[in-house]
Amino acid sequence: MNSAGRFLPIVAIALLLSACAGGKVQGKRNMELIQASRQGNMGQVVTLISKGADINAIDPDGWTPYLAASAEGNWQIMKVLADMGAKTDPGF
Repeated sequence: MNSAGRFLPIVAIALLLSACAGGKVQGKRNMELIQASRQGNMGQVVTLISKGADINAIDPDGWTPYLAASAEGNWQIMKVLADMGAKTDPGF
């Protein structure tokens, strides 16, 4: 096996680990977005969305950012999320 061939498995493993780590970061951002929506923290909501948080993320209890905001009466966040395309129907 030539030297390039020996490094291919290492590169493949590095890419796989990188992809998995990205999922953890994304998942954390999504949960932070749900919490920020619940707390009415508009600045954090906007920041997390700009960093790629999913506006339709669902936490293990079934909460989405929109539903979390609505449960606390954070109508301004509800409006921003809806304007950005968040699904507003809890049965989606």
